[in-house]
Amino acid sequence: MADHLSPLDIAFLAMEGDANPLHLGAVATFAPSTPVHPARIAAVLCERAQEVPRLRHRARTSLLGGARWVEDPGFAPEDHVFTHHVRGRERFATLVSHLMAQPLDLARPPWELHVITGLAAGRFAVVAKLHHSLCDGMKAVGLGLRLFDASRLSIPDTPVPAAKSLIPSLPSLRGIRDTIDIASSVLMSTRPPTLNSPVLTASTRPRRVVMSRLDLSDVHRIRRAHGGTVNDVLLALVTGALRHWLSAHDSAGPDSVVRALIPVNQRSRSGDGTSGNQISGFLVSLPVGTADPVERLRDIRAQMESAKAAGSDRGAGALPLLADRVPALVHRLAAPVMGRCAPLLFDTLVTSVPLPSVPLALDGADLCEMYPVAPVAPGHAVGVALSVYRSSVHVCLNTNQSWMSDAQWLDGVLRRELAALHQTRELVGLPR
Repeated sequence: MADHLSPLDIAFLAMEGDANPLHLGAVATFAPSTPVHPARIAAVLCERAQEVPRLRHRARTSLLGGARWVEDPGFAPEDHVFTHHVRGRERFATLVSHLMAQPLDLARPPWELHVITGLAAGRFAVVAKLHHSLCDGMKAVGLGLRLFDASRLSIPDTPVPAAKSLIPSLPSLRGIRDTIDIASSVLMSTRPPTLNSPVLTASTRPRRVVMSRLDLSDVHRIRRAHGGTVNDVLLALVTGALRHWLSAHDSAGPDSVVRALIPVNQRSRSGDGTSGNQISGFLVSLPVGTADPVERLRDIRAQMESAKAAGSDRGAGALPLLADRVPALVHRLAAPVMGRCAPLLFDTLVTSVPLPSVPLALDGADLCEMYPVAPVAPGHAVGVALSVYRSSVHVCLNTNQSWMSDAQWLDGVLRRELAALHQTRELVGLPR
């Protein structure tokens, strides 16, 4: 099994930096019925990872800038699975933050699993890291599900892509025209480099990963009261949280906005079994300067409806589509410059990771929480990731520690935002 990386996959490889590692992450917590030993969980994960072909492969580059996935002859799952033991919530959060800040070794299969025991009530956690060149968020979920116990969830095998020529085919006239259109729309969305955003900062290695859990039923009540989608409500809650933090640091004026790139999955359109990235995105201006939480929600809802109507192949959100049309050698040569251009287009990434609604378990221990962790682009201060699993919403901020050293406020702020939207509904006489 050997297939070539797309230009977008190569872009993620080429833009990898020591202070901005481009891997996807997840923090899953489990509740075992009996005490567990970390070596036992690690052994189960090694056994299951051995059976996932994609996890045995590393990227091999060519002189022309291209790359393909090849099986690592020295692969041993034990080299990718680690165990830790901590006591206390703060030490757990510190360890997760440290692990997410460490780049993956791209000379071998780019993934790691970390088993962490010592959590409250006998629980344990698994921290997963998968490089963005290997898969997008939706494909990462598919790979991760293969590590869980057998369940009612059917996980189809990933088809082996058809062999590709080492010599790229010439684009059609229509393809060239589409590329020019996408490039023009991306360039028109750029901002002057002198325009300061309240959430842009110099890249640093120290990170702080902050996690918060909400009841999905509360989000649904707000959605029914004010309209829109669950994702609209979650974006409004994130906007409120950013507003609270920026206001506390005198960084949010009445007209302040945070430009968020919202990734959009393209797999349903193509319907193929490609292992790498198939994403585009929407660009949404989060109204952090707006004081009224209902007005913030209405603004976001209107922007999302407009973006969906226009499609995800235009504007700054189409940057991944444009990157997939650029030759691999260009990515290799221009990666340092391209990586620093992200702040010209957007301020932060806010991604929603779809999870199955069926019960999941690992070695008999029920899955309780699943927090996705988004990468932080060069020059950005924070990446936001959201997931819904059964009756809960999981919100995770991956931040530069120097920018948000007091990030423990997240739990309280999100709940205040929920309460404010509930209170508004009651004031207008809407049912519970």
